[in-house]
Amino acid sequence: MSTPAISLAGVTKRFGKFTAVDRLDLEVPAGVTFGIIGPNGAGKTTTIRMVMNIMKPDEGEIRVLGEKMNDRLQERIGYLPEERGLYRKMKVIDQLLFFAEIKGVDRPTALKRLGPWLESMDLSPWLQKKTEELSKGMQQKVQFLGTIVHDPEVLILDEPFSGLDPMNVILLKDFLAEFKRQGKTVVFSTHVLEQAEKMCDRIALIYRSKKLLDGPLREIKRAWRDRVPLPLPVEPEPELEAIFVKVVEESGLSAPSAEELK
Repeated sequence: MSTPAISLAGVTKRFGKFTAVDRLDLEVPAGVTFGIIGPNGAGKTTTIRMVMNIMKPDEGEIRVLGEKMNDRLQERIGYLPEERGLYRKMKVIDQLLFFAEIKGVDRPTALKRLGPWLESMDLSPWLQKKTEELSKGMQQKVQFLGTIVHDPEVLILDEPFSGLDPMNVILLKDFLAEFKRQGKTVVFSTHVLEQAEKMCDRIALIYRSKKLLDGPLREIKRAWRDRVPLPLPVEPEPELEAIFVKVVEESGLSAPSAEELK
């Protein structure tokens, strides 16, 4: 059996009296696209920050690629936080090369890797511009390239589609599909269940700090299909949303509102 890309055992995180993540067990097999899904405030970002060792769990154990997080592992992981951060006065090319350098990638290698991505993202004409001169969508492309320039084995993205226009959402989905084709592991959080339904091999449903369900998406759909209202033929996407609401109801928790699931 291959080593999981990420595993969490009994992970709990509290902030005072508030429990943000409650005894979370999770296993992400290598080479899959894995969605951590749930409404805003469910505990998704806290979970990802603990995986990245940005914050420590109060209880439990986290392993990435079979090890506890360390500096060497950081070079094998690409991480895109929900709150993006770029140096606004720095030129785009200098910024990308800086991201490469801090991940241990030399300039020639970085330029070689970046070339095809820059062309496909239409960023080449902007390389000598300062970041502050770019649109928000273009800045998000720069941030994404800074996340992958070191060719990570595992890509972890926190709400990666937040704030993207429809064209850039399609572009990012295509890039993530390419990473999967290369055999890499992609983990992303989202509160938009339609995205997970279209992209993920496996998912974990998290609600109010607790994991309610996880596993292969096809198996989850098959197991719950007879227990939830069938989606309308002209609107095939909400099946996962219906399952999520049903799981929450059966857990004894109040169902999420429509606004929470948007």
